[in-house]
Amino acid sequence: MAASSTLEAAQHLCQEARVVLTSLRGGPPNVARGDLAQDLMDVRARIKKQLLTTTTTTETETPTPTTTTTSPNLPTNPSRQAPTASPMEEDEDDDTVLVQSPTRKTALPSLVDVGFCARPFLAVVMDPRAAGPHTLVALRSLHRLLERSSLVPTGDARHSFHVGLEPLTKGVLNCRFEQTDAGADEAVEMAIADLLALLVRIDRRAIRPETLMDAFNTVFVTRNTFVHSPALCYHFEDVLTTMLKVVFGDLDMLRDRAAKLILEFLVNQLLHTPFVGGDDEASREAQMAHDATRVLCLRLTRAALRTGFKNVDHETYLEAMARFEKSNNDEDRSLLHIIQDDLCLSLLMTGQAIWAYEDNTSIRPGFISLEVLSEICSTLATLWTSVDLRKHLVSQFESIFTGFFQRSLVLLRQRRIPTDSLTFHANLIFDAATEIILESLVDIMSLHDHQHTVAQGNGGSLETLFATYDCNMKRSDAAVGLMIELCRCCGSKVDEDGDIILDCPLSETGTSDDSPPTPVEEASDPSSGEAELSPADVLRQVPPHLKELCAESIIGGMRCLFRDDHPSEKTKMERRGRDTIMEGKLPPAPQSLSDLSRAQSAHLLRSIKSKKRLMRRAAHLFNQKSSKGIEFLVNSGVIADPVTPRSVASFLRNGIVVGLDKKAVGAYLGEVGKSPVAGKSPPNWERDWFHKEVLETYCSLFGFENQTLLDGLRMFLACFRLPGEAQQIDRILQSFSDCCSRLCEEGVQGIFSDDPKRASDAAYLLSFSIIMLNTDQHNDNIREDRKMTKQDFFRNNSDYGRDITEPGKEFSPEYLGAIYDSIREEEIRTEGEGADGSMTVERWKDVLRGSMEDEAECDKLPTTHDAEDLTELVLEHVWMPIMSAIGALWGVKPAGVNQDASADAGSSGMLGAQGARLGMDMAYDMLVGVRNLGRNDIFNKIFNSVCMYSGLLTYTSNAAERAWALANSVESQGAFILALRTARDTIDDVGVDGFKKIWSMVFELRDLKMLGGGTSNKRTSILMESDPDLLKEHARRDLNMKMIKRGQSGDQEMEKKSSGLWNALFGNVEDPPMDEVVDAGQSFEVKSTVHGKEDHVIWDELAPSDDEDEEDEIDNNLAVSVSPDGGELSLGTQFESHLIQENMMLTKQHEMPVTGLERVDDAQVFGISPRARVRKRLMKSCDFVGLVSDSRFMDDEGLCHLLEALISLIPAISTEEKVFGDFPISPASEAFAEVLICEIALRNRDRLTMLWDSLLQAHYKARLESIAQIYTESQEDLLPKMNGCVEKAITGLLRISCCSVQKGHVPNEVLSTWTILDSIKEEGKRVCLMNSLDLHLGEGLWRITRCIDDATKLQENGWMGLFSLSYWCANRGCMLPPIRSSGIGRPVGLPEDDPALQAYRSLHFLLNASEVKENVPPLAIRTIRCLIAAGNNRNCPKLSIAGLDLLHVLNNQTEAAMAKAEEKHELSAEAKEDFWYSVWGPVLEGMTEAIGLSAYTVSILPFYLHQILYSHLTAICYVLQSVRQHALSMLTDSFLDKQGGFIPTPHLCDALGKLCIPLAGRGIVELREGRIKVEDFDELVIELELCIGLIFKPLRHHLKNVVKEDETVILSLWTPILDVLKEVLKEPAVEESSDEAFLQKALHSTNELTVEHLRNVITVLIGYGVLKAEPESPNDITDVTWEAVGSMDPCKNFLDEWKQVANNA
Repeated sequence: MAASSTLEAAQHLCQEARVVLTSLRGGPPNVARGDLAQDLMDVRARIKKQLLTTTTTTETETPTPTTTTTSPNLPTNPSRQAPTASPMEEDEDDDTVLVQSPTRKTALPSLVDVGFCARPFLAVVMDPRAAGPHTLVALRSLHRLLERSSLVPTGDARHSFHVGLEPLTKGVLNCRFEQTDAGADEAVEMAIADLLALLVRIDRRAIRPETLMDAFNTVFVTRNTFVHSPALCYHFEDVLTTMLKVVFGDLDMLRDRAAKLILEFLVNQLLHTPFVGGDDEASREAQMAHDATRVLCLRLTRAALRTGFKNVDHETYLEAMARFEKSNNDEDRSLLHIIQDDLCLSLLMTGQAIWAYEDNTSIRPGFISLEVLSEICSTLATLWTSVDLRKHLVSQFESIFTGFFQRSLVLLRQRRIPTDSLTFHANLIFDAATEIILESLVDIMSLHDHQHTVAQGNGGSLETLFATYDCNMKRSDAAVGLMIELCRCCGSKVDEDGDIILDCPLSETGTSDDSPPTPVEEASDPSSGEAELSPADVLRQVPPHLKELCAESIIGGMRCLFRDDHPSEKTKMERRGRDTIMEGKLPPAPQSLSDLSRAQSAHLLRSIKSKKRLMRRAAHLFNQKSSKGIEFLVNSGVIADPVTPRSVASFLRNGIVVGLDKKAVGAYLGEVGKSPVAGKSPPNWERDWFHKEVLETYCSLFGFENQTLLDGLRMFLACFRLPGEAQQIDRILQSFSDCCSRLCEEGVQGIFSDDPKRASDAAYLLSFSIIMLNTDQHNDNIREDRKMTKQDFFRNNSDYGRDITEPGKEFSPEYLGAIYDSIREEEIRTEGEGADGSMTVERWKDVLRGSMEDEAECDKLPTTHDAEDLTELVLEHVWMPIMSAIGALWGVKPAGVNQDASADAGSSGMLGAQGARLGMDMAYDMLVGVRNLGRNDIFNKIFNSVCMYSGLLTYTSNAAERAWALANSVESQGAFILALRTARDTIDDVGVDGFKKIWSMVFELRDLKMLGGGTSNKRTSILMESDPDLLKEHARRDLNMKMIKRGQSGDQEMEKKSSGLWNALFGNVEDPPMDEVVDAGQSFEVKSTVHGKEDHVIWDELAPSDDEDEEDEIDNNLAVSVSPDGGELSLGTQFESHLIQENMMLTKQHEMPVTGLERVDDAQVFGISPRARVRKRLMKSCDFVGLVSDSRFMDDEGLCHLLEALISLIPAISTEEKVFGDFPISPASEAFAEVLICEIALRNRDRLTMLWDSLLQAHYKARLESIAQIYTESQEDLLPKMNGCVEKAITGLLRISCCSVQKGHVPNEVLSTWTILDSIKEEGKRVCLMNSLDLHLGEGLWRITRCIDDATKLQENGWMGLFSLSYWCANRGCMLPPIRSSGIGRPVGLPEDDPALQAYRSLHFLLNASEVKENVPPLAIRTIRCLIAAGNNRNCPKLSIAGLDLLHVLNNQTEAAMAKAEEKHELSAEAKEDFWYSVWGPVLEGMTEAIGLSAYTVSILPFYLHQILYSHLTAICYVLQSVRQHALSMLTDSFLDKQGGFIPTPHLCDALGKLCIPLAGRGIVELREGRIKVEDFDELVIELELCIGLIFKPLRHHLKNVVKEDETVILSLWTPILDVLKEVLKEPAVEESSDEAFLQKALHSTNELTVEHLRNVITVLIGYGVLKAEPESPNDITDVTWEAVGSMDPCKNFLDEWKQVANNA
């Protein structure tokens, strides 16, 4: 707590003085009673005296102003020196205190007044006589006095006890004490550090920057001294951090002197701390010490960056840059310049030292510690996250990302397979270092606040890199290059264009040319006689943990990229129609360039990137042949025509970033060109003068200012590789010398001659000599004793002769010695650019010059329009390498890469879990991000790639091999899970092609028996139909057996017998026959294919996938997994967790003890096959049912795509041999597809109208027409044509028909499809394929009919389709064989699923029980008549009688409807006529048809009845007595009921005269003659009475209306009656074998009954005045009647009587 008054300060000072006195009194006498103790007592007395004085007066001590000290090496002021004999002297009248070391013979530096209060304490600190404990007490006392403000800085007005911070700091720095105890000594050092930190915290401005730097350096050195003590190290680090934060937290500007000194000190420590590469103990200890120094410097540097540059704005940086450029003085060099010039270089060079052993085999791995590398990465991340600072480190970060991060990835890919313990250990160390780098890269790529965009100056790392470097013509592709390398570490084999990249093994020097794809070079050792090994034999695979970090970097970068995308509506519209600039390839023909039009895009970044891509292509061509590359540049417009030397020189200077080969550059620079030849005109760029000017211009593009000739030469040679020919080297060096000699320091300082020609020659000779020296010193083939010595180098270059070297201008030994030493220590190497080479100081100077050139553009941010396009542009360049990496993670090799036949496609169990997880997460993020981005073209390509990666769309092997591959590849399973999940989540964007692949994969799983289903998993199975099966259980079993017999052949039987191992592991590919053994001799020939899809013919929705019982243990397939931090796990992590749980369960099973009591059956109970394991795994991870159930949430377009994909996969039904498409599916899967089509349609009942009109109508109509056109010569020949697809197509249409009727959606359109059945014409022995589906159609008809109600609103076309279906069922029932009779001679009933019976049930429901019975149209008559015929043909009289009843009901309903309409006068004459012709007439015909079919010949039936029932009628039908009697009764009643009165007389007479009366008469005759057998006489009499009643009852009932008509109408009815009666009453011809008595009795009864009825009719006619006693004219009714009666023997006796009655009337 600070002192609040002078009194408290005085008390504290006295207390602390007493504490120090107490400590001193425990020392030797010269200390305990010496001047040190006396000074402390004096200060106590003075404080008391001063305190007493201040109580009576207000006098205060005037502080002495602070003055600066001279340099510590300067002599002190003699007037301020104390006598030599007295180490310390005090003047009572003066407060000035002079402190110096008493043991020194020379004077100490002059110190500014420290203050009388602090003087004795500081004397103890500085006096070497004081032991460590004494010094410690004095230091702690000073610390407490300052901390509690008992001593305040000079100028502080709180009280009068002041202290000068500057002299106090210097005094503490000059602390001397007698070392006695190690612990005490350490405590003293800690106290010194704490006190210095406190002084800096109190007022660091009161301390000179140099002194503050000395304090910082002291603590820094102390920390390194006690590096063995972690506790002390941590304490000193805290002190240093505190001091640094105080300094950098109080920056007023970037030119703060103290901050500059500290930062320069830290950077110099990094740059100049030596690397020790030895393997001995001393070297290791030295290296550890140096690493500790580096770690400390890096931590402090990072703290300075975080503290000092946190709030520095962009304008401050610009001001600092402008000030330095204006003055060009080191004093104006700001903190920013230190970071730019020194810090970044030190970070890069120190970081690259981790791979020093790659270039120098004498250096052991682990050249610097992993802790140093970790701190470097953290510092780089800190620099990158400082947004405003990052804008001024453009060139620096280009080198960092390409030379550090990207280089580490290149070296990671090119690690060799270890062959011994040394290489194995080296790989371990390298992997540990790379892991740290990748972890840092993950943080850089992934961590972003997503609050700003690139246009606002703080976008995500990936897009920032892309905008800054990839979209800059002079910069390398840092973003895309980094992503490609990350992808290649994950296994990718393609570049941004999709071209295959081949990995080249490392050379002996550890470097590799990683330029764009070129042919692999030959082995570096030409003397080797062995063939060069392939890269796969030399290079190892990237370790899994490093591969995971690479994948995390890719995922993090892409996630940030997609999250930062906030497009405007304008950008969204552009994306919908935009083509990627990566579309297609880029051949070297100008007319074929797809990028030329896009290069003129309105987006600046897109235009730049397009142009840069052209330059990359030009660089590739230039590497092959320079003239082709330049010609491409001209033709593509990158270089203006005519070509100038400067444009080509600029391309050579900056083309390295686009893949220009340094060898090709050097070769072009060294060429002399072509001389002019008569008749030939080569392009300008091939001419000699052009080559010369290009070389001169190229050299002028380097900044040689302020550099030595050696530095310039290093920088110059780092940009290309010198050619091997001496003349070419001579031309290049001559041009270099001409340019550099004028600008380098030697030329400016006068070391070279003032004559430009002489200076150029001297520079040329010296450059040539330097190159020779470099070769001599670093060529392993030259022995050490033969290498050039320094004296040899002096002798060769000190004097070049009078023509070149002027007198006095000879090169000094010092100058030449410095060159010699520099070359000997560091070789001049022309290594690869960026990722392929280490950074050098000279190369860094070139980088800095590029940074200065581009500094003006550092504040130019992309426009908002360009920033919105940036995400899309990045995606176009990286999605192909990413997808290739995903494929590699999933074990997929790209096309064009050598396939290893022995390599597995994936890994089973946990071996492939990591690849599956990483690939799934990476692909899922890509799919989601690209979809949100709006680039559906790229989305579909990615989605299709994922589908192909699953391996389920490859059919180049048989089913067993495909099943084995899938079961042993969790990566393929993961790909399928991802594809299915994506299809469900992005239904509207997948498109038809995507859904085709999804459905094809599902069908493949079904064919491989890996699709979950079966009776025990009904709730979660996509294999189950939502409606009950249309077939009964026995019918389903019979149908399956028929198809099994059709589907097997002898070859297949042989194949199954030879697959015992497969059956043991997986079970049969097809389920075994259920009840019967298949006879191979009866099977049909089926063409065999590689994939064997034709073998899968059974669709059994209730069968399990294989022989194992499926446990219903999954209630929610997609249960959301939660991570430990509470968030949702990614899709890949969920899948991996399932694999882990599964592996744990298997491990537990394997650990179960074997008792020896197990049975064989137990293996099936407790064991599980790989196929079943995969099936259950997919059921846990995939929601197959959701594909169907969630379709109701799709929009119309997505739903149509879903169905269209299904429909397109199903091949057309034809009689020709089946041809498989790109995605072949088995017949069973075709049936599955039909089921899915129907299920999806039913799940979308509210949109059934749209689906039917757009897709379903055409599909089902085509299927129905195809089936209806397939005929065979016999029923057995239908088996090869029949399959599950045909069945499910028909059942699907039936189910949709039922749904449409039930819900009232397009019922007429759907039902009208069934009218196609009317086109089936079976003539002779031809049998239609539709006959095999009669049971389905019958049950479907019944289900449809049950759903019809008032809401259905069927129209004419709907009724036509319904009755076409019912007629076909009745017709099919009519063609089936007759049913067997029972033991007592009576027929048994029809089966419940008989199609004719189903047709009857349907019509009965419509006409009797449904709500639309009054609306049923007469179209049903045709079906009813066919039912009557079916009952007769099938020996089922009940069916015929029931059909007659339906006719009666239909007749009554239609007549009632007519009567009602007649009463309301709503019926026109035409409608009436049409009714009697089209309804009433066919009903009567149906009844007479029943009579005729059951007993009488066909000849009596009308001609049109022959046409309708041609297929049913034969010459004579067997007697069905009950049907006949029922038909006669109904026919008679139809004329007698209440509606009969509405029958028009002409129609009545026509029907009776032409139809009923002749039929009844013929029946009577055949009964009398015995041609119709009856059971007994009573039955005979009953039937005779019915026939006679049919003749007379309708006549008598309607006679009143008949007689009102014209006589011709009466005769049309009466004449047929008389003709029939003549035949009836005629004496019959009885067969001899007949029962004469029985027939005589029947004859007698017939005659009596007939005569009686005739009498009654004649009496009525006489009563109406129609019959007269005598005819009035010939052939009138009276004449015809009496003539006919007279011809009838039974009536002759009554003729006169009846005439008498007529006469009396």
